[in-house]
Amino acid sequence: MDPQALMRKVWNGMIPIELRLAAADAIELLASAVLPEPFQTFYLLVPRVSYLPFITARVKERWLDPMLALSGTRAAADSATIKESDIWFEYNGQPLKWHYPAGLLYDMLVGDAARGEAELPWSLTLHVRKFPADKLIQGPSTQHMRDMFMAMVKESDFIRNGSTKRVMDLAKSDQMQLLDGLETHSFEKYFAIHAIVVPTHDARATPSASSGTKPKSLLPKAIPVRFYMLSAADDGKDGAAPGGADGALAVAAAAAAAAASRQAVDMTRFHVSQLPVPLVRAPPASGEQTTVADAFRLCYEITDPASSGFVSSCVCLCQGIGVPWETPVAWLADSLFYADCFLHLVVVAAPPLS
Repeated sequence: MDPQALMRKVWNGMIPIELRLAAADAIELLASAVLPEPFQTFYLLVPRVSYLPFITARVKERWLDPMLALSGTRAAADSATIKESDIWFEYNGQPLKWHYPAGLLYDMLVGDAARGEAELPWSLTLHVRKFPADKLIQGPSTQHMRDMFMAMVKESDFIRNGSTKRVMDLAKSDQMQLLDGLETHSFEKYFAIHAIVVPTHDARATPSASSGTKPKSLLPKAIPVRFYMLSAADDGKDGAAPGGADGALAVAAAAAAAAASRQAVDMTRFHVSQLPVPLVRAPPASGEQTTVADAFRLCYEITDPASSGFVSSCVCLCQGIGVPWETPVAWLADSLFYADCFLHLVVVAAPPLS
């Protein structure tokens, strides 16, 4: 498939979402947990590569404000006091990290995603009161999200190229176009600038002598990768690192047990590990492209290159797709990208064989 066509397909990936107002918030605003017709639910499509703060203005304008305006003068007055930064989302009792891409949140928390059994629409609870400041970064406004996104793009640029020069050299108008393209989900606007930050290169090429025909300036020094893996630790330490091959397999077993019992995933138990992944393997396999399995071994300090128990025990998800462990990381970063230029990989228990 043409790389541009593949990028557009990934960009256009959507998650249908069903929103319900939290009962406690409904009682406070409307003096009733039962919302008036037709405001019980609100449906919308959210791009996988986008972020929840970019939908809050639309949710407020098209759902909350009309609902409160039709419910009486007190509620209408309360509507004016609801700010974007008051709104937060919850799934199965878990406040959703608003600075994570929507697709990443879905892959982390929907237990059946690895089985290919999608929960659609994704049913979320919307809150406008009692922001959980102990669990979420405060102030999830559109502007705050734009600022955080640019910081993440600069971080990924540094990992890729050893400096933030590509991003810092962007004109202010280019930075605004990148952000506007993301917020409005405009492929043309976003990718016109993305191509400057992440120049197109042959993902099959490596910095070895055999790839001398490719300009080295187009090849990144490393790929910015983040692994998200459920911690098996039950010692009160949130997101404790699994640690080695045995730890990774223990995590897989714990996640499998949780999935089998349909137990809700606890987001605080995810261990997030970030590392710069080289394009090629270290000696003695020098010159061969780094695979997802290689990156996983680096991340979780699995020193034995022959150790592969996690391959059969775990599934690696990216953009909702189960990725083969032998996939080259450079190709994956170019193909199943997220807007912040990081490669986000969620490792979950493999579904049981039927």
